[in-house]
Amino acid sequence: MEEDKKKSIFPVNAESKYAVIILLIALTLIIGLTFSLWGVWLIEISAVRMCLTLLVTAALGVIAVIAMKLTGQEKTLIPPKHKLWLQILIGVAFAAVLCFLIGIVPILCGANIIGSHTEPSAGFLIVSAVQDILFIGVCEELVFRGYIQNQFEIWLKKCKWVAPLISGVLFGLWHIINGSLFQVLLTTLIGWVFGYCKYFIKDCSLLSLIIAHGLYDFSLVLLTCFML
Repeated sequence: MEEDKKKSIFPVNAESKYAVIILLIALTLIIGLTFSLWGVWLIEISAVRMCLTLLVTAALGVIAVIAMKLTGQEKTLIPPKHKLWLQILIGVAFAAVLCFLIGIVPILCGANIIGSHTEPSAGFLIVSAVQDILFIGVCEELVFRGYIQNQFEIWLKKCKWVAPLISGVLFGLWHIINGSLFQVLLTTLIGWVFGYCKYFIKDCSLLSLIIAHGLYDFSLVLLTCFML
């Protein structure tokens, strides 16, 4: 009887009415944590600021995983064993293409869109690699392509192709915290590319997108250090 009671409160079913409530709660927590970064960025001690930023980023991923667990979507977190090497290769190739098109080409054309020059140092590069590859790439993909896109694909059975469109828009709007409309538009476009690659390319898994996202973000850091 107790087991049945638990299931009625937290049904493991992404199609149930509880999935809508869970999504709304998850989005509320994600938005709240995201805008808490404004306060974090005001902290003058860089080490504390960085640690808190990573903590908030990790919390976003945890929220997505919990939401997926509550709605029975946790299996999608595990990359398929079939052609694991190809999933990794797709991620690396995807990052290289994005870096070339969004980073290198504009710089060569004299239209830098990735930021100002940064003085490189071993410590800065290590911290950036950890932040971009192990935190931002992982957690943002868990939220937007792992949880949100997958949830909408389940709801929109007859028109699943709309799910990447929705997750991409939300991904772009999430970047409004940076205060740049251009970045919102650019990240929306990138979100659509990520989402539709996962939707259409058979071996492009969540793992592929995590790798692509992390490596792409870190590649932009390298470009600001060595090409600007």
